[in-house]
Amino acid sequence: MTKSKWKAARIVSYIILIAYTLISLFPFLWAALVSFVPLTYFDENGIKKGTDVMSWPPKIRLFEIPPKAFGAPLTLKNYVKVFEVVPLYSRWFLNTLIYAGLVTIGNILIGTLGGYAFARLRFPLKEFWFTLFLGTMMIPGQVTMIPQYTLMVNWGLVNTYSGMVFPKLANIFGLFLMRQFFMNFPKELEEAARIDGAGVFGTFFRIVLPNARPAIGALAIYTFLGAWNDFQWPLIITSRKEMYTLTLGLNFFKTSYYTFWPYMMAATIIMTIPMIIIFLSFQNQFVETGRAVAVKG
Repeated sequence: MTKSKWKAARIVSYIILIAYTLISLFPFLWAALVSFVPLTYFDENGIKKGTDVMSWPPKIRLFEIPPKAFGAPLTLKNYVKVFEVVPLYSRWFLNTLIYAGLVTIGNILIGTLGGYAFARLRFPLKEFWFTLFLGTMMIPGQVTMIPQYTLMVNWGLVNTYSGMVFPKLANIFGLFLMRQFFMNFPKELEEAARIDGAGVFGTFFRIVLPNARPAIGALAIYTFLGAWNDFQWPLIITSRKEMYTLTLGLNFFKTSYYTFWPYMMAATIIMTIPMIIIFLSFQNQFVETGRAVAVKG
C-alpha cells in the first residue's frame, strides 16, 4: 500500500471512529441535557408552559443568560427534586452500593482462589470440572431464575441483602478470566517462593496475588458495573420498596399516562456518576489485563 493510500485509509478510519463515538455518546448527552430542563417554565410573556423534551431540534442556546434548551431555561433544581419526589431514592442508592459492592468482593475472592486452583493445583478430574463450569455459561439466565428464587423463598431470604447477593457471589466468567491470567503467570516466581519455604497459600497470597492486580482490577470493574446495572434479579428477589435498587426505582418517575423525563434523567445521571468515576479511575486495568490474559494456542 502506497503512502497516500495509507494516509487516506487512516483518515477514513478516524472519520468512522468519530462518527461511531458521537452516535454512542448522543443518548448520554441527551439525558444530561434533559436533566437540567424544568418540567414547566414561564415564557417572556409570563405564560406558564410545559417543556416538550421530545421536540426536535432541541433549540439549544447555552451561551444565553440563562442558558436554554427546548425553549426552557436550564436549572439544577431537578437534582434536588429527585430526592423530594421520591424520598426513598437515597435508600435505593445505598441498596445498590451494598449489592454491587458485596457481589464484587465475592466474585474477586471466589474467582481468584478458583482460578488459581484450576491453573496451578492438581486434583482429580480438574479439566472435566472446568469444562463443566464453562458449559454453564451457555445456559440462559432465564432458566435458573425460578430455581434460584425458590431456594431464596425456602431459606427465607426474600427482600434481604443476603438473598440479593448470595446467588451472584460467583461468576464463571471471573473464574475463567483469573485462570487464564494465572496460567500465564511466571512459574519461576512461585518456584523461588517455595524454595524459600513458602507453602501453597503463602505463595499465593505473598507472591501471586499482589502481581494479579491488573486482572483483579478488571474483574472488579466488570462485576461492579454489571451488578450496578442489574435489573432482573433485584426485580425478582425484592417486593418491598425499601429494598429496591436504582434500576427498579427509576420506574417511579413515570405514571400510566405521563413520564417525568427531567426527573428521570436527573436520577439516571446521579446513578451513572459512580460508574463513570470507577471506570475512568481503573481504565488502565483493561489494557494491562488484555496484555496479560492470553489464551495459549
